[in-house]
Amino acid sequence: MTKFIAILLLSTMPLQLFADELPTITPIQKNQRAPYSGVLYNATAVAETIAQREALISQHKLNIDLLKEQLKIQCDLQLDNLSAELDSCEDQYSEMLAIKDMQIGKLQELVLDAPNEHSHWWFGGGVLVGMLTTVGVVYALK
Repeated sequence: MTKFIAILLLSTMPLQLFADELPTITPIQKNQRAPYSGVLYNATAVAETIAQREALISQHKLNIDLLKEQLKIQCDLQLDNLSAELDSCEDQYSEMLAIKDMQIGKLQELVLDAPNEHSHWWFGGGVLVGMLTTVGVVYALK
């Protein structure tokens, strides 16, 4: 049975090829039953032209969609990179701030722990300034 169907299909295939009309484009002149010179297309040629035009339009739409997708992917990648860089900078800033706060705390502890007894220096400085002032006044009055 399959052989019969295969033979039948193979025998009718050449008939189907001749059934389609070939696209024909014929130039016509002004006096050949036409009001002006031009080109005459048969229905198959018109259909083929329209199909080519629609195929080109579809192809361009697909190319535009592909380019849009590529640009979107590139923009998303750049956005992700910038976001990661921002997160890194924020982490670095918070670490530096924590280190500075720790250093300020240690310095405050050192200042609070150190004795604030400098009265002997103030006394010595006062005596020295007094002596220098006295010597200066004595020489100024002579």
